[in-house]
Amino acid sequence: MLDKVAKILKFIDLISEQTGKLTSYLVLIMVGFQVVEVFRRYVLEEPTTWSWEFVTLLYGAHFILGGAWLLKEGGHVRTDVFYDRFSPKIKALLDLIFFTTIFFVFAYVMTSKVGANALYSYSINEKTYTMWAPPFWPLKMVFTYGFLLLLLQGVAKWIRDLIFVIKGEQI
Repeated sequence: MLDKVAKILKFIDLISEQTGKLTSYLVLIMVGFQVVEVFRRYVLEEPTTWSWEFVTLLYGAHFILGGAWLLKEGGHVRTDVFYDRFSPKIKALLDLIFFTTIFFVFAYVMTSKVGANALYSYSINEKTYTMWAPPFWPLKMVFTYGFLLLLLQGVAKWIRDLIFVIKGEQI
């Protein structure tokens, strides 16, 4: 039974990690667009009307899509004045409590609200409020995927912590 659970959890980890790694390349794209924009603006004196906004949209995707991978790697910021002093089992127990009471509420609300907002945005073909005015709904769909992935990675962490607290095994 634990083997099947471990395979599912590893699959969630793989999705989170691959999404995060793929998303990390957006930084190179953003830097490239910024360099071209600076060159156009200050050397050619022909700035674009869309470059800064495009990079901002890419950064939004970059930020949200990296969250699940960061959770998998334990990289989120936490106030660990006392937490670091506890044994691994107590840490897992605390994570079970706080994930149940705080994280899952946050992740569920964000996933459902952002998802509903993305569907509405798609239905009205929402655009940004700029001169370029690209469609805004694709970014909102990316946000929905990012929060859903964060929720799944949180479930994977919670299950791992539960198994560790009960059986003392890490999977």
